[in-house]
Amino acid sequence: MTPRRLEEWILDQILCALYKLTGESTHAHYPLEAVLRKIPPAIRGDVRQGIKQLERQGLVYRKGGTKSYGLTREGLERAREACLEE
Repeated sequence: MTPRRLEEWILDQILCALYKLTGESTHAHYPLEAVLRKIPPAIRGDVRQGIKQLERQGLVYRKGGTKSYGLTREGLERAREACLEE
């Protein structure tokens, strides 16, 4: 069974949360728990799947063996656009 693809607005919410945490940096990375605190409660259950989906798209990277995540350059650009639309 393949996991369902999340809607774009949920992925944009995740990117925007990471953008707000990292600022304009591609070097900063934050743990999953910090990202969850920035996400509306109604969609927190989809965050883990969303981050994996964004990682496959090359917009988010995972730092080492930890559960810390940051934005790639492409992710930073898309996150800027997503945050402006809010």
